[in-house]
Amino acid sequence: MSDFHRILLIKPSSLGDIIHALPTLSAIRRRFHEAHIAWLVRNEWADILENHPDLNEVLSVDRRWGSWLSVIARLRRSRYDVAVDLQGLFRSGLVTRLSGARVRVGFAEGREGSPLFYTDRVKLPVPSKASWRLLPMHAVDRNLALAAHLGADTREPRFPIPAFPEEAQRVQRALAESGVTTPDVLVAVAPADRRSVRSWPVERFAEAAGRLQRTQGVRIVLLGTPAQRWIVEPFAAAVGGSGLVDLVGKTTVRELVALLRQVRLLLANDSAPLHIAAAVGTPAVGLFGPTNPARARPYGEGHRVVQAGLACSPCESRTCCNPHQFECFTAIGVDQVVEAATQILKA
Repeated sequence: MSDFHRILLIKPSSLGDIIHALPTLSAIRRRFHEAHIAWLVRNEWADILENHPDLNEVLSVDRRWGSWLSVIARLRRSRYDVAVDLQGLFRSGLVTRLSGARVRVGFAEGREGSPLFYTDRVKLPVPSKASWRLLPMHAVDRNLALAAHLGADTREPRFPIPAFPEEAQRVQRALAESGVTTPDVLVAVAPADRRSVRSWPVERFAEAAGRLQRTQGVRIVLLGTPAQRWIVEPFAAAVGGSGLVDLVGKTTVRELVALLRQVRLLLANDSAPLHIAAAVGTPAVGLFGPTNPARARPYGEGHRVVQAGLACSPCESRTCCNPHQFECFTAIGVDQVVEAATQILKA
């Protein structure tokens, strides 16, 4: 493989998927020590990549086509040797082609016709395009296949996420203001997901959190976006005022990273907090329904996956054909989640 000097990575979204692509960045940097490496990302997630030690440049875009056209012009002026499409969709594939890079790398099984734009189509052990999302291959390993195609050593995946010291200090102050002291064991809970089909009922998260508080003596740190303030009420009822640290809508992306470095455990659906926790080395209990945990479980050792094990799951569908809508989630009991969390806390 050529000794590339200017490398473009295309992974605009979403936050969890960006986390899954970080080992690919790390592997490519180790292979091309002196190269100029840029990452094209949506502006709402750019903060987690800014000043990254393995990146020379972060190119941010918003949802508008005009923003994409502007960045394409910038890409063409930059004359990249190689563009790597980690998104595998029509728009990312088109940007890969329009970047002007002479080598364009992507998945042979990419969706929406994206492989048409690549010079190098990397094949994965996928039986058919219709079933690639059911493939028992983690997203991290799938992304690393593109780095391996460029000659990178992918045997020891790394998640090089900066420490964010300023954000860590702000998180420490917020915890202290909530009455958290040094001996307290913190369990973070991220119960809401942007797609309701990937969510265990919030009331059950609250019940599990309350039981962990009572039986394990932990403090519960509740996480969510500003639009998810509605999740606070069931937790306040189940956990109680003194045991609940309400940080819903109060953390930036970098502060979320800093916070998840400070907790003992995270309970979450398949969502960005779950993958950030795994990336920074915090044990996690991940709850899975229609999503295949083989491709999206918390990466690495020391985590637990909880699922109902129904014959119809994982189906990777956003709609449910089961008369008991999304029974793959509702069949997961609170006892299962509390037991998985307790095993980690006692390890």
